Amino acid sequence: MKPQTGKPKAGKPKAGKPKAGKPKAPISLSRKIFDTVLAFTIGVVLVFSIMTTTIFYFTYEWEAENELAQQAQDVAAYLNATPSSDAVDALQDQFAGRIRFTLIAQDGTVIYDSFVPQGGLENHADRPEVKEANEDGQATMIRYSDTIKTDMVYAAVKLDDGNIIRLSEARNSLYAFLTNMLLPLIATVVVIAVLVFLLSRVLTKRIMKPIDALNFQDPLENKIYAEMDPFLERIDEQQKMLRQQNDELALAETLRRDFSSNVSHEMKTPLQVISGYAELMQNNMVDTADSQKFAGLIYEEAQAMRSLIDDVLILSRLDESAIRDSGQPVDLYMIALRTLDRLAGFAEANDVILTLTGEHAFLIGSETVAEQMVYNLLENGIRYNHPGGSVRISIETQGQGQPAEPTGEGLEQGDTAAEADWNQGTVIVKVADTGVGIPEDMQDQVFERFFRVDKSRSKETGGTGLGLAIVKHSVLYHGGTIELESKPGEGTTFTLTFAPS
Repeated sequence: MKPQTGKPKAGKPKAGKPKAGKPKAPISLSRKIFDTVLAFTIGVVLVFSIMTTTIFYFTYEWEAENELAQQAQDVAAYLNATPSSDAVDALQDQFAGRIRFTLIAQDGTVIYDSFVPQGGLENHADRPEVKEANEDGQATMIRYSDTIKTDMVYAAVKLDDGNIIRLSEARNSLYAFLTNMLLPLIATVVVIAVLVFLLSRVLTKRIMKPIDALNFQDPLENKIYAEMDPFLERIDEQQKMLRQQNDELALAETLRRDFSSNVSHEMKTPLQVISGYAELMQNNMVDTADSQKFAGLIYEEAQAMRSLIDDVLILSRLDESAIRDSGQPVDLYMIALRTLDRLAGFAEANDVILTLTGEHAFLIGSETVAEQMVYNLLENGIRYNHPGGSVRISIETQGQGQPAEPTGEGLEQGDTAAEADWNQGTVIVKVADTGVGIPEDMQDQVFERFFRVDKSRSKETGGTGLGLAIVKHSVLYHGGTIELESKPGEGTTFTLTFAPS
């Protein structure tokens, strides 16, 4: 079928990798300080200005009311002592349009008003301040004036003749008062913004000076703000962790190189032997009678290489924790029983007696690794023993529960931990031999790879030098500890301890 040509049809765009967003711009500390200080300062100025203005306004109004009430009392006293015609002219001259005064008859008729011509006002008998003055003799209040069309403060006093003298004065509302303060407030905020800008630059430099001088090579030695201590402690912890990791990596690399070198060295000798004997046989330089002997030597060297390779693979798997059957209950007594059967021929050939005592004891881990651990301990005890010697292994538990009594036959394969009534106490395995022993100055080195106490004897007995290294790794794999006691010529005792998981 021919491919179609032409313009592609419109459709939904194909899904793909999302485009990376633009990196966020770094936050400026100077800008952060400036914004914070400016917003805080302006907020404080505004709140303080409004509160101060409001307090000032109400204080001023209260004082103005008291002053107007006192003036009303003075005017009333003056009117009570002075004829009304003369008094009105005198009051007109005194207040001069600054304060409005009104003379009101007892029935509410307006006799005189300083702001409104006579006859231009309606009856004031319903005015609140007039009513209160008629009842109590005096009154002071603030209300909206329908005549003047603004808020007014009134002070009224009842005269001796029953008439009422009322003084009044216009008052600005709180909103109007605040509005009048707006322009000065704006000017103040602008000045403050400029000052805050300059202050923030100075503050930023002072704040950043110890931060810029931080020594991250030794974070805890810095003299810095207390708030940064957790940050510096975290950096110090990470640096220690990185240094430790680097040291571990360097050590691992050194061990890898040494291990590779040792493996190459250990394999070089048997390969040379195999190659040399094979070359002699290939060139017909070996008598027919000696061919079987040479073949046997080649076989022994090949087996030594095979053992070495097996041990190297086991160590590699332990290093990588690549064990498939981990996390299973393992009966060490049964493992020891099987291992003794496997090594019976080797022990008999070396005239060494093997014995097992103890009880069924379980740990959680890998049966394969545990068996390799027990095997290497026992094989090592046989290999470095002397004719007529012995290797004893004991297994016991300490702590909770009652262990199952050993029957000599052990558990059948497939029995579970529950069926074996296994306890969860501390498991202790001891392997004691009557062999050559280990000098005290070498006891810390015997668990190193390819380390041999007696290299010549190891070559004779076929040891790879990896047995105890495998044992140590196996114990650590199961979360246990290993100790040894040894005296040259008296034998060695290895004690393995596994705490309950």
